[in-house]
Amino acid sequence: MRTGLTSRSNPATHRAWWCEFTVRMASPGGGGGAGERARVRGSRARTPEQALVWMRVAVRVLLSGFDPEDGERAFRWLDHGQWEAVMRLKAGEPYAFVASSGSTRVEWSARPVIFLPVLPVTGHPVCGGEGG
Repeated sequence: MRTGLTSRSNPATHRAWWCEFTVRMASPGGGGGAGERARVRGSRARTPEQALVWMRVAVRVLLSGFDPEDGERAFRWLDHGQWEAVMRLKAGEPYAFVASSGSTRVEWSARPVIFLPVLPVTGHPVCGGEGG
């Protein structure tokens, strides 16, 4: 039986949530596909609640620019929909909130990850450098 990333216990690693903001814009000629561009911003959250705070703040910043239907949905999500998001994140599941503004689609997502430790640089070459 395979175990998920979030169920492993290793003192050298730590569990966190990776949050991303992605913007997809249709090409000027329309039709989407290869003309779409994506801009991504990522951030680490230590808890599911912190990941949700990151998502809520970002949604509020762009709320006034959403299409009317997505704006209403976002207000409902901000009012009471985030509880589902926290429960999913706590259960080790990814969560995403998507909204549109014209031909631009924005997505906020969070997913559980395992971060590995970074070793300090000791001054010794690691991969085929001088003196190695």
